[in-house]
Amino acid sequence: MADNRKKSSSSEFAEVSRGISMILQIGISMMVPIGLCLFVGYELDRWLSTGYMIIIFLFLGIAAGVRSVYMMVRRFYEKDLERENEEQKYYKELYEERDRNKDK
Repeated sequence: MADNRKKSSSSEFAEVSRGISMILQIGISMMVPIGLCLFVGYELDRWLSTGYMIIIFLFLGIAAGVRSVYMMVRRFYEKDLERENEEQKYYKELYEERDRNKDK
């Protein structure tokens, strides 16, 4: 019984640490493209003596950050989605077999 509790505890810890690392990665993946694009926009504004490049690059950085986060989250949940689809397929086959046996 203590072994089950220990396994459950370690798997819960692994799941929590996985979630925390995901949150940190999302924050970093969102901030880095925005920061880099703001820097590039600011430097282009200084070099070209304009005032709008920083805004354009800000939107580009936001778009890049959102795309990066989307791709990361999709990969993160891909295994869970596969497992869920397998379970749904199993239950669908189980219900179909039950219905076939009912008719007999």
